[in-house]
Amino acid sequence: MPKTYYWREIVVAATKYALDPILVEALVVTESSGNTDAFRFERDFWNRYLKPNKLYNGKNPRRVSSSYGLMQIMYPVAIERGYPVDLHPELLFVPETGLDYGCKHLRFLFDWAKEGWPESSEQDILESVLASYNGGRGSNTPADKPRRQATYARKVLANYALLTKEHASV
Repeated sequence: MPKTYYWREIVVAATKYALDPILVEALVVTESSGNTDAFRFERDFWNRYLKPNKLYNGKNPRRVSSSYGLMQIMYPVAIERGYPVDLHPELLFVPETGLDYGCKHLRFLFDWAKEGWPESSEQDILESVLASYNGGRGSNTPADKPRRQATYARKVLANYALLTKEHASV
């Protein structure tokens, strides 16, 4: 598995939020295969959560209910983490921007899991955080067995193991 082209940008964003850069890179590889122009429209998310939300009235569903960039951060999640509502969601394609908001969200999830389930093992917290990054926090807590997005978390961790070996061999 090749390391991503955006390693330097990943290190900067991961360091800013006290995250392991190789873990962030593993998430990038899993989410976008390292492509900053990766895009995924989440039709069900629009219908379920955004359509009835007044903040998104009159907005183009394909633009506001989509995940963008290297970390496939969803536009509404980026807004929850402080992304300015008046900025176009497509700016999340910019590697530094998408990585910043993706890492900010990942840090939020680590803090949520550690504070909410302090008795949980580091492994349970890590798997919960990764599962929650992909599918939201519902049924993905450290206490949930099995987690709704456990397969996704295992995929990121497998990529993490491969990337750790690759970085060690350089």
